[in-house]
Amino acid sequence: MANKEHCVKQSLGLLEVCGLALAISCADIMAKSASITLLALEKTNGSGWMVIKITGDVASVQAAITTGVHFAERQNGLVAHNVIARPGEGILPAAPPPPPAMEPEATASETVDVVSETPVDTFVEAPVEEAPQKSSLVSCNLCLDPKCPRQKGEPRSLCIHSGKRGEA
Repeated sequence: MANKEHCVKQSLGLLEVCGLALAISCADIMAKSASITLLALEKTNGSGWMVIKITGDVASVQAAITTGVHFAERQNGLVAHNVIARPGEGILPAAPPPPPAMEPEATASETVDVVSETPVDTFVEAPVEEAPQKSSLVSCNLCLDPKCPRQKGEPRSLCIHSGKRGEA
């Protein structure tokens, strides 16, 4: 029984506003006004409405929701709000954020190793094979004739096709 007295029951606060920008602004103001934990910023179905879910002790959640409601009313974007002082066992989600945060780190290091090996092989082989073929076939960039002795950058008069352009 002593454990239950020391355990502070978390309350749940919900604020529904119109628009993502207003939801982010409200969440920021609510987090700065009281000691709460932001659970989620969820998009609802239709109309661009967003739900801000927060937890904390009852007084902090009520203060944060009141602050968010006043700000959303000034911006003409308030849809609904509610505070559940003592939610049931299944209402508040369990907090599994640490395990997913560690899994991407492990997969990221594996991905980096695989990605770093693949481009090295591709970059080394592909340009070396293609570059000599193109340069050995065409030397003149005007006529694109492989038999022309003119090299790129030399005068146009050296091209074997230079005199034929103006003639009809």
